[in-house]
Amino acid sequence: MIGRRCALVALGGLLILMLSVNVYFIRMIVESLSQKTSSKAMPISQFKLEQEQLISRAEQNLQIPQKSVAKDMAIKIKAEIGILPSRYFKQNASYSIVLERLLTELRITPNVRENIWSIPNNNWPDAHQLIPPVAPELGTILDTLRKSKVTRADNAALGTQLKLMLTLEHGMKAMFKPQWYSRDAIIRGPVYHGKDRHNAEAVAFHLSSLLALRRVPVTVVRKLDLRNEVRPFATPELYATMYQDGNDTCLYGVCHYCSPADPVCGIGDILEGALISWLPRYLKLVKHRHPWQRTYKKNKLAAWETDDNYCEKVKESKAYSPQSSSRLLDLIDTAIFDFLMDNGDRHHYELTQNNFHNPAVLLIDNGKSLGNPDVDHFDILAPLYQCCMIHKTTWDRLKLLSGGSLSIALEKLVAHESMMADVEHLITDSHLSAMDRRLLTIYAVVEYCLKSKKYASNVILDHR
Repeated sequence: MIGRRCALVALGGLLILMLSVNVYFIRMIVESLSQKTSSKAMPISQFKLEQEQLISRAEQNLQIPQKSVAKDMAIKIKAEIGILPSRYFKQNASYSIVLERLLTELRITPNVRENIWSIPNNNWPDAHQLIPPVAPELGTILDTLRKSKVTRADNAALGTQLKLMLTLEHGMKAMFKPQWYSRDAIIRGPVYHGKDRHNAEAVAFHLSSLLALRRVPVTVVRKLDLRNEVRPFATPELYATMYQDGNDTCLYGVCHYCSPADPVCGIGDILEGALISWLPRYLKLVKHRHPWQRTYKKNKLAAWETDDNYCEKVKESKAYSPQSSSRLLDLIDTAIFDFLMDNGDRHHYELTQNNFHNPAVLLIDNGKSLGNPDVDHFDILAPLYQCCMIHKTTWDRLKLLSGGSLSIALEKLVAHESMMADVEHLITDSHLSAMDRRLLTIYAVVEYCLKSKKYASNVILDHR
C-alpha cells in the first residue's frame, strides 16, 4: 500500500515537472515569435509614409476616361482610394501558405512515366478550371513542355499575328508565340496597341494560379533553335517564310498581318517565346462576343461606355442572369485579372461545350498584357464597377494578397519559370509594383459598392 502511494506521488511529481517544462518552452517560443514579429514590424511612421506614397501613385496613375460614363466613376473611385482602411495596406501572413503550395507544385518529379501528358489531357479540365486546385504533377508537365522534341512545325491558323503550331513528341500540340519586345519595353497608345508580349502569357499563367482562377492553359517560356529544331520539321508553307539574315535565322510566317517586311529573328538561331499547350481534342470550345467589347475605333464608343445602366441590360439576357449561371461573375473575375495585367483586348471569350453544367469563362490569349506599367486603364474594370458583384472566393483571395503580397508571390513564381527556362526575368519591378497599385483600385471599387445602398445586397455572390 505504501509502495503504491509512493509510486502515485512520484508519478504526480513527474507529471507536474513535465507540465512545467512544457509551459516554459511554450512561453519561450511565444516570446521568441513575439520578438521576431516586433523586430520585423515596420515603425508606424514609416508604414504611414509608404501607405501615403502608394495611395498617391494609385491616384496619379489611374487613367480617367474623358469621353465615357466611366469618368464620373473613376473620380469617385480615386477619392475612395484615398480613404481605404489600413487593412488593405498590411500583409496578410496567410499568403505565404498559398505561395508555398504553388511553389511545391512546380517541383519536378523524377522518374515519371512517358505518358505524363495524359494527365492534363484526360483528368484535369472540368467545368470550372483547366487545372485542378491541387496538381502535384504540374511541375513535371511544365518541364515536359519545355524539353519535348518538335516533330512538326506549321503556321497557326488562328489570329492576326505570327504564331507557330508545334507538334511535339508523344503527340502533344502547343502554340508558340515569339518574342517581339524586350522586357522593359513600354507600349504607348491605346491599351490594345502593339504585338503580343510572349512573357505576358507566362506571367498570366502564374497569376491565374495565385488568384485561384486556374483557367489559363499550361504555359512555359522556351528557346527554340530555328535552324535545328524548327526548319527540318517545318511544313512547306512555313519553310518558305524562313531565311538567314547574316548569322540570324528569321521567319515571317503566314497570318493576316504577316509579311516579309515584318519578320521575327532569333539571336543567331535561337528564338525565345511562350509555348502554350493546346487543349485536349475532346474539349470543344465555343467563342462568344464579350458584352464589354471595345469598338476599336477612336471616335466611336461602345454601349457600355455611354450607358450607366448597362450591366442591368446585360443581366436581362438569360446567359448573364446571376440567377441562371455564374457567367457574369466569371466575366467580372476576368476583368479583375485583366486590369491587374493591363490587358484591354478581351473582345471575345471562350467556354467549353462538353455538357458541363455552368462552364467557367476561360482566360485564353493574354498576350496584350504588360504594356505600360505607368497607366492603370480604369475602364477594363467596367464589369466590376458597373455590376458591383464579385465571387466571394475571388474577393477572399484578393484580400489575402494585400500589402505587397501580390507582387512578392508573383515574383517568386515567375522567377522559378525564368530559372527553369534559362531566360532573363520575365517581369520587371515596374509591372509588379503596378499590380500592387491596381489592386488598391480594385479594393476601392468593392468598398464603394459596399457603401452604395443600391448594390449592397448584391456585392458578394458565389454560384460555384
